[in-house]
Amino acid sequence: MNTSLPALSARPLTRRQVGGLGASVLGALGLAACSSGTAAPGVEISEADRVDGGELTIYHANITVLDPRQNHGIVGRALADSLVDADPDTGEILPWLASGWEVDEAGLTYTFTLREGITFSDGTALDAAAVKTNLDQSAQQVEDGEGWYYQGLFDDYVGTEATGELEVVVTFSRPNPSFLPTLATGQLAILAPSSFDLSYEQRDNGEFIGSGSFVLESYTPNEGIVLTRREDYAWPSGAATHEGAPSIERVSISFVDEQSVRESALQAGEADLAQNPTTQVADQLEAEGNGLIFRAQSGIPYSLVLNLTDPALQDIAVRRALSRAIDRQAIFEGVTGARQPASTSVLTPSTTGYADVSQHLVHDLDEANTLLDEAGWTAGDDGIRVKDGQRLTFELILWWEPQEVSDALQLLKEQVAEAGIEITVREDIGGAGGSWRDGKSQLHLNNATRAAGELALYSQYTNDNFESASLIEGVDFGRPLDEFTESGGLSDLVTAQITEPDEEVRAQLLAEAQEIIVRDAIRIPLFDNINSESGFFAAAPTVHGLRSSTLSELVLHDIWKEEV
Repeated sequence: MNTSLPALSARPLTRRQVGGLGASVLGALGLAACSSGTAAPGVEISEADRVDGGELTIYHANITVLDPRQNHGIVGRALADSLVDADPDTGEILPWLASGWEVDEAGLTYTFTLREGITFSDGTALDAAAVKTNLDQSAQQVEDGEGWYYQGLFDDYVGTEATGELEVVVTFSRPNPSFLPTLATGQLAILAPSSFDLSYEQRDNGEFIGSGSFVLESYTPNEGIVLTRREDYAWPSGAATHEGAPSIERVSISFVDEQSVRESALQAGEADLAQNPTTQVADQLEAEGNGLIFRAQSGIPYSLVLNLTDPALQDIAVRRALSRAIDRQAIFEGVTGARQPASTSVLTPSTTGYADVSQHLVHDLDEANTLLDEAGWTAGDDGIRVKDGQRLTFELILWWEPQEVSDALQLLKEQVAEAGIEITVREDIGGAGGSWRDGKSQLHLNNATRAAGELALYSQYTNDNFESASLIEGVDFGRPLDEFTESGGLSDLVTAQITEPDEEVRAQLLAEAQEIIVRDAIRIPLFDNINSESGFFAAAPTVHGLRSSTLSELVLHDIWKEEV
């Protein structure tokens, strides 16, 4: 059965005590929606047909960071578990290392009960003391300038107390509705306490110890990774479709940066999974009987981040004109396809707190031209607008991106040129930070992976946090966030929602904040990307049990292969 997982909305959480729910029950509920692969014609494949054993071969772009706390991905998620998990369809928080938890009425205290018998892969017990070390170290990691994925989450952290061998109490000074959704991700994966004695570089290289269902056999930079299953693994998450240790004995990941080579390897039977096929070839692979698994990335979609040190971009009329000149629907229809639709907000629909503000993202070339005319920008001899001797030209920097993204940017350049705006694109990993800080680059293509929309906005869109919206340290925009908006108040909205315990009130605050960000083009959303780094794969017909995490990563635990 081929499965194309849609962008799924997550519902708000409710305060309640959650007991352990059997993995077999959850597996029965989730299998049909999350499996992938194709059986022979007329043959139905089910969980009862699961085969134990075998090796899974994956062709994947280069992976340089294995630590799940520093980079989301299939490897880190396989090596380290989290206290809780989350259903990617509904947002419901599910048991994992914790069998149950309670949140007090004030939303300040979280009490977790851990499952018995859990050990890290080095044999040490995963107990309340280990959880305390992890959360304390998470707060410290932010203080150290790391922990980008959960910046803001520990602002009101009071501390964690081990109240028993298997009971831990986490306390905040103000409500923290983003805590449980983020806790369910690899960004707060639980590592053995000894792992925090290592440097960040050592952890990035896989030297940490986790409690995951796979262990790291080898990591050869720029070549590949080998994982082997943990035979004694017995604590899968409530989202799992398979109890106990993984069926796959060994996972071999070969680093191949060229998408075409990965695709060809799948077609030739050399690979079981090919990461991030191109849009056109993905359709071909599916037509050939291969499976596709993907899910819209949670967090912030592909967007233009604006360097507001640039005088032209400090003008709200210019920013709005730039946004109006972009025909997102044409990019969707001509380049990105059904799996990566036009953005409708600064959050993706699979993110908690998402609100549709697409009325501010409609293509309107006439309005774009009018805005620029009124702002004093007139057409030059080559069609690019000029004001006071300065051309309306912006350099866009980006890291390496898939081919579809490059194609989308080429179309975007042509679109905005019709309004007299020139964009040049430069791919520069090493020197991008410097060119951004000194103002030589005015635009930056970016997306951000976050489970909680509350935290995604709070980490960037308050007066205090606004400079981090550039995603490159050291930028001083010269004035607070609210002064770049038409009516002000954005910082207060975002600050209020991060600690608002009432779900309906918080949703309204988030919706208002999203509208201001998009309306005033503080950030310009383009299209909702799938998690191409670690969540979009083409799978051979003999591969089954594929599912996505709440961050849209491919989960290795449930995968199995038919005997061939």
